[in-house]
Amino acid sequence: MKPGRERRFVTAALVLGMFLAALEATAVGTAMPTVVAELGGVSRYSWVFSAYLLTSTTTVPMFGKLADLYGRRRIYLVSVTLFMLGSALSGTATSFTQLIVYRALQGLGAGGVQPVTITVVGDIYTLEERGRMQGLFSGVWAVSSLVGPAAGGFITDLLSWRWVFYLNVPFGLVSAFLLAAFLREETERHEHSLDVAGTLSLTAAVTLLLLALLEGSELWGWTDLRTLAMIAGSGVGLLYFLAQERRAPEPMLPLELFRVPVIAVSSLGSVVIGTTMFCASAFVPMFTQGVLGGTAIDAGMTLAPMSIGWPIASTLSGWMAVRWGYRPFAIVGAAFATGGSLLLSTAHVGSGRGLVMAAMFLVGLGLGFMATPYLLAVQNAVPRRRRGVATSSVQFFRTIGGAVAVAVLGTVLNAHLASRTSADPNAILSPIQRTRLPAETLSGLVSALDGGLHSVYLIMAGMAVLGLVVALFFPGGGAEEHAHEEARVR
Repeated sequence: MKPGRERRFVTAALVLGMFLAALEATAVGTAMPTVVAELGGVSRYSWVFSAYLLTSTTTVPMFGKLADLYGRRRIYLVSVTLFMLGSALSGTATSFTQLIVYRALQGLGAGGVQPVTITVVGDIYTLEERGRMQGLFSGVWAVSSLVGPAAGGFITDLLSWRWVFYLNVPFGLVSAFLLAAFLREETERHEHSLDVAGTLSLTAAVTLLLLALLEGSELWGWTDLRTLAMIAGSGVGLLYFLAQERRAPEPMLPLELFRVPVIAVSSLGSVVIGTTMFCASAFVPMFTQGVLGGTAIDAGMTLAPMSIGWPIASTLSGWMAVRWGYRPFAIVGAAFATGGSLLLSTAHVGSGRGLVMAAMFLVGLGLGFMATPYLLAVQNAVPRRRRGVATSSVQFFRTIGGAVAVAVLGTVLNAHLASRTSADPNAILSPIQRTRLPAETLSGLVSALDGGLHSVYLIMAGMAVLGLVVALFFPGGGAEEHAHEEARVR
C-alpha cells in the first residue's frame, strides 16, 4: 500500500486495535482480585487468565494461516467481532464459571486481532519503516497501558469491574469500521486445504496439559492415574500435531520455518516474554491487594511502571535495531528482565509498593527491548505469503508460555495456601472483607499469600535467567543480513 490517505486510516484502525489489546492486558489484570472477592473462587483464579490464554494461544497459528489464505481484512473483522462479543459477555457474568467461559471466547478473538494487526503493519510498510512504526505502536501501547491500570482500578472501585470489560467494545467497533473501509488488498484465489487436524490436536494437547496443572493436581494429586493420563494425553496430542504439520499440504504452523536461526531463537525468547508478562499481570495485583492491603486502584498503579518501561525500550530498539542488529537489544532486554524479576522476588509484606514498582519498571524495559527484535526478525525473515503465519508464531509462543506459566504458578500458589491455612483466602482480596477478619486470621492469611507469591516470583526470576541464555544464542549481524530478499526491496 502506497503512502497516503488510505494507509493513514488503516494505520489508525491498527492503532485502535493495539489500544484495545493494551487495555485488555492491563485493565483486566487490576480488576481480577476484586472479581475474585465478589464471585469467589481464588483456587480457580488462574483459570480466568488461562482460559483466555488457551484459546488465544491455540488459535493464533490458525488465524495467521487464514490471514495468508483469505486476506488480512476478512480475518481481522471476524477476530475483533469475537473479541468484542467475549468482552461484552464477560461483563455480564454472574458466576466464576461463566466468566471463565466468556474469557475463553474473548481469547478466541484475541488469537486473531494481535497477530493480524502486526502482519498488516508488515504488509503496508517497508523494512526501514517497520522499525519506526514500532515506535508509534509502542507509544500507543504506552498511553493505553498507562490509562489501563489506573482506569481499571478507578472503574472497579467507583463503578464495577464489569465496566472494565465493556471498555473494549467501542474501540473494537471503530477499529473494525476503519479497516473494513480503507484496507485494500489483493488476495490470490486458489483452492485451500485448511489444517483442521493440526488445530484440533494442538488445542487438545494444550487443554489437557492445563487441566492436569490446574485441576488434576489439586483434585487428585500429581501421582493419580487421572492426572497422569491427562499429561500423557497432552503428550500424544503434541506428537500427533508435529506429525500432522509435516504431512499437511498447508500446515497451520510450518515446521521448516524454525530451521531459520532467527525464527528459532525468537520463538524461544517469546516463550520467556509471555511467561514474564502474564505472570506479572496475574500475580503482582494479587500481591498489592492481598499482601499489602491495597485497593484495585493501588494494584493498577503498582503494575503501571511495567507499561511505562516496555514502550520506552520498544521505541528505542525499534528505531535502532535495523541499523545495529537485533542481538544487542535482545541481550540487554533479557538482562533488565532478569534484574527486575530478581528484585520482585525480594518483595514481602513490609517492603511497600515502591520496591514492586521499581521491579516492574525494570521488567517492562526488559520486555520492550526483547519483544521488538524478536518480532521484527521473524517478520522480515519471510516472504509476504508467509508473513501472517510467521508473525502469528511469535504471538503463539508468547501466549503458550504465558498460559502454561500462569497455570503452573497458580498450582504452586494454591498448594502453598492449602498447606499454610484453612481459612478462606478470598477475603483478603477485598478491602471491605479484610476489615471484618479477626487480627490473627488476617495475619495468617497475609503470611500464607506472601509466602506463596514469593515462590511464584522466584520461579518467574528463573525463567528470566533462561531468557538471558536464549538471547545469547541470537545470531549477530545487521537486520539486512537476516531479511528475506522480498523484505529488503518493496
